[in-house]
Amino acid sequence: MADHTHHHHDHGIPSGAEAATDPVCGMQVEIRDDARKRDYASETYYFCSDGCEAKFDADPYFYASGNSAKANRQIDPGTRWTCPMHPEIIRDAPGSCPICGMALEPMVPSDEPSEELTDFTRRMWISAAAAVPLVVLTMGEMVGLPVRGWLGHQVSVYLEFILATPVVLWAALPFFRRGLDSMRNLSPNMWTLISLGVGAAYLYSLFATFAPGLFPEQYRMGEGVGTYYEAAVVIIALVFVGQVLELRARERTGDAIRALMDLAPKTARRILPDGTEYDAPLENIVEGDLLRVRPGDSVPVDGEVVEGRSSVDESMITGEPVPVEKTEGDRVTGGTINKNGTLAVRATQVGADTVLAQIVEMVAGARRSRAPIQGLADRVSAVFVPTVVATAVVAFIIWLAVGPPPALAYAIAAAVSVLIIACPCALGLATPISITTAAGRGAQAG
Repeated sequence: MADHTHHHHDHGIPSGAEAATDPVCGMQVEIRDDARKRDYASETYYFCSDGCEAKFDADPYFYASGNSAKANRQIDPGTRWTCPMHPEIIRDAPGSCPICGMALEPMVPSDEPSEELTDFTRRMWISAAAAVPLVVLTMGEMVGLPVRGWLGHQVSVYLEFILATPVVLWAALPFFRRGLDSMRNLSPNMWTLISLGVGAAYLYSLFATFAPGLFPEQYRMGEGVGTYYEAAVVIIALVFVGQVLELRARERTGDAIRALMDLAPKTARRILPDGTEYDAPLENIVEGDLLRVRPGDSVPVDGEVVEGRSSVDESMITGEPVPVEKTEGDRVTGGTINKNGTLAVRATQVGADTVLAQIVEMVAGARRSRAPIQGLADRVSAVFVPTVVATAVVAFIIWLAVGPPPALAYAIAAAVSVLIIACPCALGLATPISITTAAGRGAQAG
């Protein structure tokens, strides 16, 4: 029989064939001689895949007792993402906020590293690698490096085009997407201006490179028309530096979540009705389960002591270093450490209901939240962006109406100049740097 490792799809049971329910995923499985099956407690169980069979092998009592349906209700159906600045925005997949353009954060605490940080770090280094030679090429003469004079104007312009194009068309794609979303949703923000400024600088430079004849004579600087490639690339690189700084600061607070999540053990020792014990995966523990907590073990879930006597280190919650005596009827909290005796504990809160899970959720919520200063930057952008765009439009209309011929070329250049000058590269750096500095000072101060 072919080896299927997939889950949850219809295996097409022939009509009239005998079928059984997979105890792990609840699918119907055809009963055949070559089907995956296990015997447990004088019953035979059939499985749709190797994955379900392996889960059953790890904890047969749990699936055979029918408790899996109760446990599955406690598990979140899937991570959802929300915007830290606009909590009303909730999505089923990662992306950016349609209002402010910020990256959405997972609502369920996760110890996974940030994919966005990895991606933005790579894009930042590529942008910086292109920005340095571009600045040398365009500004070198000011510091005694006349590279442009050595290469000649035309070669320099083509070299600028080659360096800038991958940065604008690939590295800056996330910025353009956010800018497009902000325009589509009529919620102007920092990304609107960055995408407009960078896009205008790059398009203007393209025409200056490949169609300089379209520009009036007054626009010529020596051998050709001036370009803005270095402005576009430096803006992109600076904004990436700000984004990476902010994402790294949030990643550091993620270490606190990881440390908290590690306090809970991965397994719990379940006591069966016949008195036998075995280690079951923590996610399979349900309310009412009887668990054994041995000396040195972490208490797996919140519960009540039904047998035994011991002292438990509860410093994780209380901060008190002195262990607390626990006897029959006392409450214990998941993540605390059992010191010297053995306890039998009845599980009362499991999964997301435990105190530890709620602490993790609070830390994750704090990590997701943005500082008020970041909201201020967005409010400033909401006024600043429409003002800049309106100014660019007015400049275009005035130059078109009363400018010298060719009026259209002058009008376009005037509008582009306004957009490039107003591009808020400092805004992309200011709030992340202030947040990072404040977080560092806070950590030093304990």
